[in-house]
Amino acid sequence: MQSSYKEIVLDHFRRPRNRGEIEGVHVQEHLNNPLCGDEVTVYAVFDGDKVFDVKFGGRGCSISQASASMMTERLLG
Repeated sequence: MQSSYKEIVLDHFRRPRNRGEIEGVHVQEHLNNPLCGDEVTVYAVFDGDKVFDVKFGGRGCSISQASASMMTERLLG
């Protein structure tokens, strides 16, 4: 189980999904962890009450960047 978890995290860190910025967003949220220096900005566009598009940008450890990548997949799926 732990091996699968590591592989998934490393895959999302090496090949992040939905990385980038979106123009004309409805929501843009910048999150910063001052203790470790991780930064993530999330951009989202809605169609009614559903997420139409979502992307993220930032820098930080593999876990923070992989988590943002996985979150965008989840929000779009």
